[in-house]
Amino acid sequence: MVIGTRVKKLTVQIVIHLAAWLCFLMLPFIFYPRPAQMDVSFFTERYFTNFFIVNNLFIIAFYYCNTYLFIPRLFDNKKFIVYTIIILGLMIFYGLMPRIYHTLFGSIQPNAAPPPNRPPGPPRNRPILSAGNILFFLLVFVFSTGVKVINQWLRSEQRTKEIANEKLKAELSFLKAQINPHFLFNTLNNIYALASAQSEQTAPAIMKLSSIMRYVLTEARNDLVPLEKEIQFTSHYIELQKMRLTDKTIIDFTVLGDPMGRQIAPLLLLPFVENAFKYGISTRERSPITILLEIKRDSLYFSVCNQKHPNTMLRVSDNTGIGISNTKRRLDLFYEDRYALDIDDKTHDFSVKLKIPV
Repeated sequence: MVIGTRVKKLTVQIVIHLAAWLCFLMLPFIFYPRPAQMDVSFFTERYFTNFFIVNNLFIIAFYYCNTYLFIPRLFDNKKFIVYTIIILGLMIFYGLMPRIYHTLFGSIQPNAAPPPNRPPGPPRNRPILSAGNILFFLLVFVFSTGVKVINQWLRSEQRTKEIANEKLKAELSFLKAQINPHFLFNTLNNIYALASAQSEQTAPAIMKLSSIMRYVLTEARNDLVPLEKEIQFTSHYIELQKMRLTDKTIIDFTVLGDPMGRQIAPLLLLPFVENAFKYGISTRERSPITILLEIKRDSLYFSVCNQKHPNTMLRVSDNTGIGISNTKRRLDLFYEDRYALDIDDKTHDFSVKLKIPV
């Protein structure tokens, strides 16, 4: 279905391009003067010459080179000087093309009759640059650049909308995950037990729960958040989860490097941590979970490793892929091709490794 849609879209684009160039090549028929008694051979002799073919093939080739090569490789990468030099060089060459062709092959219109009633006079010097060619070049340059810029703007707007939609879905999804009745019941029940025992951990536990809810409701609405807040949010989530676990579960959460001054897309790390807690713990077997977050010069390395137990393997295969696919979609939208995600799903172990720029 997807391949058929792409082929159909490509076919439509090819037809549109062919129609546009046909209209462009028909301009001489529409705007150039012609005799009152039009002879069929007039156009074939005056316009359909070798020069006509070479001249227009060059401008067509320039359109596609500018659209698919010069703008993406040079202009978009801010190589403005190189881009300007190439465009000016091609424009000058195209302006010189009639003179070059006349020098190498003779008259541009070999079969054209001389204009009637022209008084005799000294032969005119052919201009160095053809004003008509320069005008056509600038017209195609402005059109190709405009089309490319408009297409990029439309794609950017579409991507912005997709990011906003995905972020809204993520907010709603994570809001449900963090404030669902089971999570609140278990956390509040544990806090109640701490309060009954007059534990010193009661107040910190309440503050962590409050911090989680505040982060999801406020900070997560931004496109980017400070990395230290995302780490704090993840840490609070892990600490609250520990309250309901037995001593069979061993959590190793390590943060290396300085997160200050770095930013990250909000709620990006939690799905991988959630999967480890949902599908990697057992009340009967030893359940180690290793979470490593390492900040280097311009990148963040994040990994989560957990064991798979017989009573959770079915849920892993049924549900984990959905959450990870949604997260990968968010990574595609926010970081495009600037991230690396490696998922290793073995028989008894499950690990995720993520690298993103920060």
